[in-house]
Amino acid sequence: LLAQRKALITPGCHDALGATLIEQAGLRAIYMSGYCVAASYGRPDIGLISGSQMVERAAQIVLATKLPVLVDADTGYGGVSNIFEAVRAYEQVGAAGLHLEDQVSPKKCGAMTGKALVTDAEMAERLNAALRARGSSDFLIIGRTDAASIFGIDEAIRRLKVMANLGVDAVMAPALSSLEDCRRAANAVKVPVLHTVTETVRPVFPQAQLAQTGLGMAMYPVSLVMAIVGVQRKLLEELKETGDTVGLVPAMQPLPSISKLLGAERYASFEAEIAREH
Repeated sequence: LLAQRKALITPGCHDALGATLIEQAGLRAIYMSGYCVAASYGRPDIGLISGSQMVERAAQIVLATKLPVLVDADTGYGGVSNIFEAVRAYEQVGAAGLHLEDQVSPKKCGAMTGKALVTDAEMAERLNAALRARGSSDFLIIGRTDAASIFGIDEAIRRLKVMANLGVDAVMAPALSSLEDCRRAANAVKVPVLHTVTETVRPVFPQAQLAQTGLGMAMYPVSLVMAIVGVQRKLLEELKETGDTVGLVPAMQPLPSISKLLGAERYASFEAEIAREH
């Protein structure tokens, strides 16, 4: 999918329900966003969530979907030995791959200020550890740089080239703010380039235009969380002000349809089939 260079639309989620919705929508890949997982714990994305917590959540998401799941492994949760164990753990639970970033640990969300980057040499150690750790080349190792929002597009492209030359399967460059930046990044390296779309932070471009730049993936890491927070806040305000949620019922999904989404009918059919056989 990445090799097609058609800006594969890949929404982010933080749980199995989100993954189920993404698959039902007919999309073809899922991203487990570190920001969203941290948010689900009521924490900011500043390196507070452990590798074991992230792996546990990845296992739940993978179990809920047939789609490939790419996971956010932050800076690798420690040194190169921690990275080695993280890759083994994510691969064991069935993730399709992960990305490692070049931020100093503890990291911060790419949209936050105050970020700092490690040297090329330290990032090379991280990625080489990940490449050595995987059991199969089918498990993707992706290098991510947050240089664009700190130093600009030229430094971001330089770092993408360094990562690509290490033999990773793809590279990731958040904070690309124009189609020209996307095109330059995509053309700078031989491996696919992943781009993040954050609707409330940077300009949003139609998928067709992103595909024309040659990007491998257009990720929407926090779209579901931003929407969820907005809807839930509106409902709670309505409940407090009016004493009920009647005004928001038309926007709600009927409970039976959610039960169907979650497989209640499938389990009922399975139970009936087993009962008939015995």
